[in-house]
Amino acid sequence: MPDWLYFPDYSAANPYQALLAAALAPRWHARPGSITDALDRAAPGSVFHLHWQDAVYAGARTEAEACALAAAFLAECAAFRAEGGRLVWTMHNQAPHENRFPTADLGLRTELARHADIVHVHGPTGAALPQALGARHILTAAHPCLHDAYPDDITDDAARRYWQIPPDHSVFAFFGALRGYKGTDALVAAFAPLHRQHPTTTLLLAGRGATEHPGRWHSPAPGIRLASRHLDDAAVQYVFHAADFVVLPYRRILTSGAAMLALGFARPVIAPSLPGLLDALTPGQTMLTYHPDDPQGLPGALAAAHALPAARRADLR
Repeated sequence: MPDWLYFPDYSAANPYQALLAAALAPRWHARPGSITDALDRAAPGSVFHLHWQDAVYAGARTEAEACALAAAFLAECAAFRAEGGRLVWTMHNQAPHENRFPTADLGLRTELARHADIVHVHGPTGAALPQALGARHILTAAHPCLHDAYPDDITDDAARRYWQIPPDHSVFAFFGALRGYKGTDALVAAFAPLHRQHPTTTLLLAGRGATEHPGRWHSPAPGIRLASRHLDDAAVQYVFHAADFVVLPYRRILTSGAAMLALGFARPVIAPSLPGLLDALTPGQTMLTYHPDDPQGLPGALAAAHALPAARRADLR
């Protein structure tokens, strides 16, 4: 059975790689490993699968160090392919969310696009990116629904009791790291006037707090329930079952596991009309949209969602 090594190993926090490994069995022995590990065991039919490419230079302190680490990585990739191995790159993002070394990353992405045996993307918007970098072998395969990786055995009422949210509230939930690029500050600001006008609204923020502002999430504003920590798998369902809507106010995004997870739990998404999201979500059916450049877009979308009658909310589920 040939090896399928994937890197970096984010399976402890994200079920994507574990689901992929299960789907590849029994044709491949899928497991985490570095390009050095792959090169040591290179053979025809073996695969090295790169996911989030910024892990290649994660230890760099300067742009020059990042470029050197990227060059060394690419040299090992070339040697691996020369031994009959195949290089697969899944392009999860247009660029790293926090792009510390843009020159190194662009160079790495360009070389990966040109030399990978397959560049995997999740939709039409993603496919245009490696094509522009010179990729010739692009595979479009949709982002999986992550729902089946988590328990789902509680009721909506039980979830609301867990968070101490009254059953008659309109609940907006955010799931993911509470980082600036995900728009969580904008969400808190947009929710505040809605809650002042309609006290029967709750914003549930679930995810690790922002490291750049460690004290920001310690004292949530009125109407906000906060779980500023990593949630174990058993707790994830409590977020989605408590929610009427999952709000993902991203400033930029190519693919969203949180959006797919929301759909798996039958929760409509409120998000900006960004192309990557529109590849997977249907406005008016699984998604309520707003224009990303409209400063009143997000507050307006929250207010419109709160005003929806029960029958329309049920339709959106």
